[in-house]
Amino acid sequence: MDPLTLPTAVIIGAPKCGTSSLYFWLSAHPEVYASKVKETFFFADDVNRFNRSANAIEHTLEEYSAYFAGANGQSVVLEATAAYIYSQRAVQSIPSLASQPKCVVLLREPAARLYSQYRFERYRTKRVSCSFSEYIKDPKIIAHGAYAEYLSHWKAALGEDRLHVILFEEWIQDTRSSMDALCRFLGIDPSFYADYSFVQHNETVAIKSKGMHRWGLALQRYIPHAVQEALLPLYLFLNAGKMPAKDPEDQVQVNRLRRMYSEKQKDLEALFPSIPWHLWEK
Repeated sequence: MDPLTLPTAVIIGAPKCGTSSLYFWLSAHPEVYASKVKETFFFADDVNRFNRSANAIEHTLEEYSAYFAGANGQSVVLEATAAYIYSQRAVQSIPSLASQPKCVVLLREPAARLYSQYRFERYRTKRVSCSFSEYIKDPKIIAHGAYAEYLSHWKAALGEDRLHVILFEEWIQDTRSSMDALCRFLGIDPSFYADYSFVQHNETVAIKSKGMHRWGLALQRYIPHAVQEALLPLYLFLNAGKMPAKDPEDQVQVNRLRRMYSEKQKDLEALFPSIPWHLWEK
């Protein structure tokens, strides 16, 4: 029996930190084969609408391997599920895969990330309709900003050589340098990105038609990545509207959350001392 094709690199999070853009940028590299679906949720802690057909709870790695069936000698086989950072099943399963994957995590100042997540769910996916003040009353939502509590387990399971941390704020300031460092980590040629056009994906915009958005997500897995890149501007033209203005009261809550999260930053600094955490102080 032929060995299963499993990922050699996994983007594990965090949500609203640029994982969609990074997935598409890496998938364009000739030395990378990316899964047909960006977020497989195979190692999620529950069965949900994203992984009902293939999940680690009800299925074997053969179903997971099907996501990478088109791989043909590329040095990196890639998967990206932003929620893995929070998944107990993921941290217990991914590091021990036979392919010994390296993992990449993008981190954004947690209060800003949380507010971006809220606006994404309020105006793009339309999963919530409450105010930001109501939204952050959920302790689980607040806990997702305590990155060190999750990454301590990932670092222990992977070791330093198989975990690469990218700071969103540094990535935005100097995308090419960040991509160069990531390419060295993954062992692929960084010169591919010398003249690359870094198109942003999954930007938080107000969706006009939720039905069209769901239809687009359902079709996405059947459309080649290059075609998705070409169709994105047209889709946004047809189904994206202007985002509502931010409520001034929301910024009060964001500032309060920033102060709260800053008290936990020393735990991250201890885990990853070489990361420029001072960028979160701006």
